[in-house]
Formats: sequence, C-alpha cells, structure tokens
Amino acid sequence: MWNEMISDAYEAIKDPGTEITVANLEKGPESIEQHYDVAWAELFTLRELERAEEERYDAVISYCFDDPALLAAKEKLRIPVVGIQEPSIHLASMLGRRFSIVSVGGEPGIGCARDEVGRYGLEGRLASVRVVNIPVLDIRKDREKLQSTMLAEARQAVDHDGADVIVLGCGGLLGLAAELQTELNVPVIDPGEVALKIAEDLVRLGLAQSKKAFPFPSPKMRRY
Repeated sequence: MWNEMISDAYEAIKDPGTEITVANLEKGPESIEQHYDVAWAELFTLRELERAEEERYDAVISYCFDDPALLAAKEKLRIPVVGIQEPSIHLASMLGRRFSIVSVGGEPGIGCARDEVGRYGLEGRLASVRVVNIPVLDIRKDREKLQSTMLAEARQAVDHDGADVIVLGCGGLLGLAAELQTELNVPVIDPGEVALKIAEDLVRLGLAQSKKAFPFPSPKMRRY
C-alpha cells in the first residue's frame, strides 16, 4: 500500500525523464513516531541508501518525516541525499514568518518533532507542533476522519498559534495538502513532494552535500 501510494504521487509530479524506485526496509519498526523508532530504523535505512548509490542512482530520499540516517548518509554518499522534513521546513521559512507542523501519531511524537526542528536551526520560526490521535499505521483507514481532524488542528495552528505556513508532519499524508490549503488560505506543504523536487533540482544543478561539512567516514571496523 505505502509503495504504491508514494509511487503514484511521485509519478504525477516528477519531471520528464525522472525514474523513481520506492524501496521498503526489510527490518526495523513498522512505523516511526518517536526517537526510539528512529533509532531502530536508522541503520537499516542507511544500508538501503548506500545500496542506492551502489546501484548508480543519481539521488536518494530518506522518506520519513524524522529523516532517519540523513546525516550519516550525507557523510557516506557522494550523490545528493535528501530527507523530507529538512527541505520542507526550510521552504516553510521562505514562504512565511512562522510555521506549524501538523502530524499524526498522538502526543508522544511532539517532542521528537520539536527536537528535529531544533537540529535544523529553525526553532525560532516554529509556531507549534500539533498532532491528531491517529497512529501512522491507521492514516489510510478513514480518509474523512483524517482530513477533518487534520484540518481542525491546522486551523488552530493558524488562528491561535500564529502560523502562516503549515507543514504536514508525515510522508503518508500525500494528497492532503491541497485540500487543507483551500480551507486555510495559507501555504500547506507536503514534505514528500518537496523532497522529490529538491532531489531533482540538485541532480540537475550538479550539486550534492558538501564533503567539508559531511566528510567521508574514517575507515574502521563496524560490526553489523
């Protein structure tokens, strides 16, 4: 289900000539909602990202809002490495003065989202993190409930928290941004879509992460 959803959304917005492969992890948590889940996912994510470079892909996306293994992959790989949270919140800071993240998974994920924003140096632009009490694994079960609860939280973020841009806080919310944007009259960012367009542009421009900022890992024994 997840592969098809992402593939269909990407096929609809990709540039002509872009070829996309969506890969699942064979090991790790079944969803990511807290730091503990991120820790479980990172090594397996890193190995999959490394495999993409070995198979001569031009760029790679770590497709989860918590950007698992993103910094490690930027060190290890030469090809552009893109998360979905990092580019989306930077874009939000360009489109408005303050942004809110609206996500799923319930309250346990709020701290994780705030920590990630701080890692990217944008905590001063963050109006709020709001979540609905729908687990990640259930977000495709009731589209109407998902849309209505997300809209309610996003409206609170705009009307009461001072957000002038909304960032959806999960890669599984594809197709929801346009609906919410129509209701809210502020930009609503789908992080998965932003990640694809950034990856395409980096390839076209011949750019990738700086190896001065992200030097290659030093050789040493690492047991797996």
